[in-house]
Parts: sequence; C-alpha cells; structure tokens
Amino acid sequence: MRTHYVADTWLDDSRLAKDLAQTDSIPWSEAYSDYVFGGAWKSCMLWARGGSAGDGVVTNYDHGRPAAFTEFADQLPYLRELIESVADLDRLNFVRLAKVQNSVIIPHRDLLELSELADETRNAHRMHIPLATNEDCFFNEGDTVYRMRKGEVWFLDASEIHSVAVLSSEERVHLMFDFVDVPSTKPLITVEGAGPEAGIPADRTVKRPPLTDAERAGLMRLADLLTVETVNEIFSIVIKKHFRYDGGENFVWGTMIDIARAAADPAVLPHVEELRRHYTLERSAR
Repeated sequence: MRTHYVADTWLDDSRLAKDLAQTDSIPWSEAYSDYVFGGAWKSCMLWARGGSAGDGVVTNYDHGRPAAFTEFADQLPYLRELIESVADLDRLNFVRLAKVQNSVIIPHRDLLELSELADETRNAHRMHIPLATNEDCFFNEGDTVYRMRKGEVWFLDASEIHSVAVLSSEERVHLMFDFVDVPSTKPLITVEGAGPEAGIPADRTVKRPPLTDAERAGLMRLADLLTVETVNEIFSIVIKKHFRYDGGENFVWGTMIDIARAAADPAVLPHVEELRRHYTLERSAR
C-alpha cells in the first residue's frame, strides 16, 4: 500500500502517559538495531503470532499459530484498547511498540526476508501511530522527507526504500502495526480518512535547501577517513546530511558508493556494495 496519511486518532494523554511509564519495567528487544547508527532501535511485541513476545525478530515466530496479544500488552491496558479499537484483528499480524533517540536508520526495504511465507501469515501492510515525537523526527521515502505527528495514522509502503532520523535526545515512540493481505469484507482499520491516492500531504513534507557543490565536495573528503571500521560513522554523517539538505534521488547510497570508490582501503567498496544488497535488494530470513 502506498505511503499516505490517513487521519488523526484521538489519544487519551493521561492513560497513554501511564502506559508509557509502565514500559520502563518491560524488557525491550534490540532486534534490528543493526539498521541503526547512533543507538539502539528498541521494540516490544504487543501482538504477535502465538501471543508470544518473543525476541522481536519477525521470522523467529511460529507463523502457523494464530496472532494474539502478548504478556506485554496485558500490562498496557490503554495501548491494548487502542489496538483493538483501530485495527481489524483478523488480519493483524504483529504490533510493536518501538522507540529510538539520537539515531538514524540506514535506507532499506522491509519484508525482503518474508517472501517465502504464505499470504495469510506474511506482513503486507504497515501502519504507524506516533505516540511521542517532536520536530526533529523525520521519515524519508525517495527524495521526500516528512514528519508523522503524534496521534496521526499513517500507512507506510515498507517495500520502498525508506529511512528515519531522530535527531533529538527525546525518545520517539511509535505503535507499528503489520497486517496480512487476505480478502475481507471489513476495512483494515476503523479510522476513516484519506486513501492511498492522497500520498504524503504537502504540509507534512520538509522543505530542505539544495545541497551545494561545496557541501558535496566536503562529503567526498570523508573518503580519507573511510575504512571498514569507520563505515558506520561515515554513513551516519551522510544520512544526517540527507535529512537536512536535498541532494537528489538515491543520495545516501549513491554518495556512500562514491566515497567508497575514492577510499584508500580496497575492502571498503565491496563492503558498502554488500550492505546495499542486503538492505535494499535481498536478504535471507534470520
């Protein structure tokens, strides 16, 4: 489903705050933190196959068992009610509470490792509801940078290359819903609003100044510092530059490949090319 803003949903701030405070006592998974530069991508499963909180890695769940609320959802009554009120539970596959701060996420495609699962058990549609966010939290798809605001309902086309930046010490907390794609007479969600044709509203997009030739040349000088050991640090700089300046389509991966070609370490270019293959083209289930 195309990335698009649907509508706002009302949040009870008092009950939400109580549930979010309760999450401090829940063990968070750091699965998928290899996608993140700067810190951990933390999550806890509230709804999953078999009703098991598990380790957070989607391919490690028993997809032959029906999905249900986990023990963590039982500790978060308001979030459980919110999930029940907005989603078609018959097609709901996973719901994660996810938080991140002071980090950027590598441009990637999701769902690549799920291709061998049957339609009735494979994640096909992803929805986000931000619960805590700020003006320094961004999403990106293609050359479009945009914000999701607290209480908004968004569908995200996770099969497109996308990335995230949380350039703040404040935690960004989202509910992430994954649905299967099977026929139904019911709507996927109860929230009424815009459809996929609406796309990303202009007032949610971030207007970035064009990247100058001098700034591009400055990035290329990072080749002098680029080794296999410093790839993550250089990647983080390039991704942050992308969220502040418009360098054009495929800026992050294209720039990283150009810097890698200019690096003295001959191991860097094949390493970066392998990262691009893994995160954007194909990867096996873990």
